[in-house]
Amino acid sequence: MKIAPRSLIWQDFKRLHKEEDLLTDPEVEDLLFMQTIEGHSHNGDGAFKGRKFVDTTLNDITEALNRDVFVVRSARQLLIDEIYEYVERALDGENVDHLVNSHGEPLMRCPLFLEWKVEPKDVLRGLYLGGLMDDFSVRKRVNEKFHINMGGGKPYLIDFRVMEKMGLDGEILAHGEHEDKIEEYKKKGLIIDPSKKIDFLRHSDIRFQYIRHKKGLGVSDDAAMLVGGLMYSISVGLGAYLADAIDTLDKFSLKFIEQDDKLAHIIKRNMPDLNITDDEVLSFIYLIAIPKEAKKYPDSSQRYFLQIDKETNITTLESHYRFLTGKPYPHFKISYERVMNEEFYRYISKKVADFKKNVV
Repeated sequence: MKIAPRSLIWQDFKRLHKEEDLLTDPEVEDLLFMQTIEGHSHNGDGAFKGRKFVDTTLNDITEALNRDVFVVRSARQLLIDEIYEYVERALDGENVDHLVNSHGEPLMRCPLFLEWKVEPKDVLRGLYLGGLMDDFSVRKRVNEKFHINMGGGKPYLIDFRVMEKMGLDGEILAHGEHEDKIEEYKKKGLIIDPSKKIDFLRHSDIRFQYIRHKKGLGVSDDAAMLVGGLMYSISVGLGAYLADAIDTLDKFSLKFIEQDDKLAHIIKRNMPDLNITDDEVLSFIYLIAIPKEAKKYPDSSQRYFLQIDKETNITTLESHYRFLTGKPYPHFKISYERVMNEEFYRYISKKVADFKKNVV
């Protein structure tokens, strides 16, 4: 299997700490940098300098950095649990008008959340919309309604030993088309039923691996926050941001499910005044789909949302917030794709305005 050597993982980790600062606690920064290293190893970025190690997982990176796997998984799960707890408190009618946990600490440990007031029910609406944006069954309905070609897939519990015997690797599973092979993969033991009584956390050959069902357009997490804000409110936009945070963290947590999707269904069952129709969900996902013709289109990871731009001393998250609330913002390049924020704001504003005009 193509797993990155420990020396390169350490080099990349040290480089990230030297060159970048995230607007969050050091512990959360570490967790996000570790996930960045996974992406770097798959794509040959950073310290990997063109060498691709497509089977490297967060489990490998955690062990290479001499961290305890259970401790790291638990730290990531805690951040998810705090968002779930926020939802419970809002559903119970508590006026949680800041994105904080029960101890008053900001979610994702981002200090901006101590300053920004929110409407709790709108945050839940954003979490609902954001929690469904990666659901491939919902994307299929978007394709039918708007005649576009969205792709997608989902993470599964994978036995890496079986994967290797079948001549597959992480890159093939993540970037191919496997929708018609899922049942075969289950029969051959590649995909493991998470309900089986196996200590998945301690089994080194079993990993949570994304399998693409169908190739096609993806969605932009930047667009999700902006469209949520433009179509509804800033609180909806922030809820969509938090849904992406869950989607990021649950790739390596204590649970082997899509916890953003699960939370969306919890919100729908328990929030009588959700007031988001199925058609609105489809419209939201259509609006945040990355256009086929786009050469560069921002899709920030959590690291890029929270990374402090060295020249402007501001994060992408705060830039989006300022734009949505009508406040001045500095102009700088965002996301891995390095797109000017002002250009993206103009594009999204026009797209939403045109959509509203056509709907009316």
